[in-house]
Amino acid sequence: MNELEIERKKFTQTKDIIEAILSDERMDLDKLYTEFIGSREDLWKITDRKKIHIHNLEESLEKPYFARIDFTYKDSGKQSTVYIGKNGVMKNTDIIVTDWRAPISSLYYDGEIGECSFEGPEETISGTMSLKRQYEIENEELLDYFDVELVSNDALLQKYLNSNNDARLKSIVSTIQKEQNAVIRRKISDNLIVQGVAGSGKTTVALHRIAYLVYNYINNIRQDQYLVIGPNPVFIKYIKSVLPDLDVSGVEQSTFEEYAKNYIGEEIDIKSSEKKANDNILGKIDNDIDKFKSSAKYKEMLDQFLNVYFMSLTANDLMIGDFKILDKSIIKETFESITLYTNSSLSNRVESAINRLCKIIENDYNRIYREFINYSYDTTNSDIAAEDKERRKKNIEKIRAELDKNFRPSIRKYFSKSKVDVTKLYKLFLTTIKDYDLYNYDHLDLLKKLTLDNIKNKTFDFEDLPALMYIKKRLVQNKENERIRHVVVDEAQDLGEFNFLVLKEILPSATFSIFGDLAQSIYDYRGVDNWESVNETMFDNKGEIVEFAKSYRTTAEIMNVADDVADSIGLGRSDMVVRHGNNVVITEIEDSDNIPDYIAEKIEEYKQKGYKTIAVISKTNLLSNYINDDLMDREIYIPNVSVNDDLLEERFRICTISNQLAKGLEFDAVIINNANEQIYSSENKLDMKLLYVAITRALHELDIVYSGTLTKPLHDSLEKENGPILKRIK
Repeated sequence: MNELEIERKKFTQTKDIIEAILSDERMDLDKLYTEFIGSREDLWKITDRKKIHIHNLEESLEKPYFARIDFTYKDSGKQSTVYIGKNGVMKNTDIIVTDWRAPISSLYYDGEIGECSFEGPEETISGTMSLKRQYEIENEELLDYFDVELVSNDALLQKYLNSNNDARLKSIVSTIQKEQNAVIRRKISDNLIVQGVAGSGKTTVALHRIAYLVYNYINNIRQDQYLVIGPNPVFIKYIKSVLPDLDVSGVEQSTFEEYAKNYIGEEIDIKSSEKKANDNILGKIDNDIDKFKSSAKYKEMLDQFLNVYFMSLTANDLMIGDFKILDKSIIKETFESITLYTNSSLSNRVESAINRLCKIIENDYNRIYREFINYSYDTTNSDIAAEDKERRKKNIEKIRAELDKNFRPSIRKYFSKSKVDVTKLYKLFLTTIKDYDLYNYDHLDLLKKLTLDNIKNKTFDFEDLPALMYIKKRLVQNKENERIRHVVVDEAQDLGEFNFLVLKEILPSATFSIFGDLAQSIYDYRGVDNWESVNETMFDNKGEIVEFAKSYRTTAEIMNVADDVADSIGLGRSDMVVRHGNNVVITEIEDSDNIPDYIAEKIEEYKQKGYKTIAVISKTNLLSNYINDDLMDREIYIPNVSVNDDLLEERFRICTISNQLAKGLEFDAVIINNANEQIYSSENKLDMKLLYVAITRALHELDIVYSGTLTKPLHDSLEKENGPILKRIK
């Protein structure tokens, strides 16, 4: 019996074992419904877990494992043959298949044949790996195996990269690369920032990191204590199928905007960011204002305002009518002492102040009571107007009613200004913002005018969200957010310094894994300029910045063109994985009216080639709508993706889409609509980033069409040896 036959026999035996376990689990599930003794809620929890286990076993039956390692432990000399799968399988106490997230599985991803080690739960475990093997399995049949040194240069990876996309973000458990594995397996206590070029696997690594943490910290952290923040609703829906596929089901997923609105808890309307990103008449001053609102400086100004506002709560004596209960100096001193020695919200400070002031009144009860008696006597016996006497008699009744309560109702009323809407307080800040101009900001008057005009129209900019969230945090403590233990932020380059700071503030128990690419910062008027500043402001320079320089998504031919665009704005080039494909085609159409004809023909050509996902990418949503209408006139009926669409639906496999919504997505073939100098100006850094994003959405083939003058970086690409192919159509 040769080696392949032995492996096939083992494969069949493993399937038989899983089938037997699966049969037992199904019978146990049936019994639960008829024999369970306990509450309905407990039954639901147990049956849900059982169903998930059955689902995982059913998946394992199709592909029980994808790799094997043979490892000899140094201390004991014990030899282990470890089969590694997407889901672990156990029969009683015997491990049939080891989960890819288990510590020993890391040897498959980054260990080398010979002496090696892995991090166990308590110590480093050393030994010798004598075999690392990958399996090619399709339709529940083991076709072949490959013995490899590293996972990065093997036939299985090349086959994976060359496969056509089915519109779902894929699990990469069998092809995780060494640098990716190092990020996935970092401790939950580590704060990470990953700068990764387009196609380097940032999103898949981010989600696999969540899956790894869920598996390894299952006894301490619930799944709903993890949070994923993505750039837009399309992206969130795009990734939603991956986490359940990785045995993760309860993790919260949200855009920053959605999370902010839920946190603020008031009805607010956010203006579209897409218009700003694409509006070529957007002035430098407007850009600068948005950048300033997203900065730590804006937060410091807001802090100054809030401190003044909070202290203004103690500007008056505590009175009932004209009867003074406490002097404002005592109230101020009490409130300040709480402010100085705690870091809680205003609502918590007010409650503490109320309790302390009630205690002060209780201790000073005799004095207050004597003054009350004198006040009552004067009211009865003094020669005062009847109207004033009547008013004072009513005061006496109020004072008498509150004496035994240590005037708690009056103190609570005294602090009533602490209960204020977030939006109203932000408006007050803007109205008085010049009083808090710590940095002599040049455009403060215009910032004030534009933002107040928006508020008058009941709208806010995305750049206002950090300020609104921060006000909410300073006003009211939200313990619900304190449950979050780890946050993954994807496409993070489009968030500003204040965005990151406020996330750190409102999620005090969380650590962070931040993924982004500065070359894809399509909202750079608000985004960060470098990751060092994020590391400093969020983590006091104690986080780690990791670089992913290899692109696994696109072919070398496509990535070369993308790198030419990135190079043109000083962002450097990627370290490409070696995967070649067809040349990029740049097609000049003499008459722009004929561009839709060419795109229609190209879509049909790509369909004939068997590509499952095809995208026509335009710079703006307006241009995307136009080309979609033109294609409909030519009987090409495909959807134009809007912000609320779900790309997992079958009808979106071939679509028109804008640059903003395409970010983070990938397609087998991409057609870029009209990449001329007028639309993608080589003098505009943002335009070049948008073009870079569009180019790097393509997995296998890229066709760039234009009319007029081709944007300069693409023109330069044509001049290079082995560069794109130029076609001209009259």
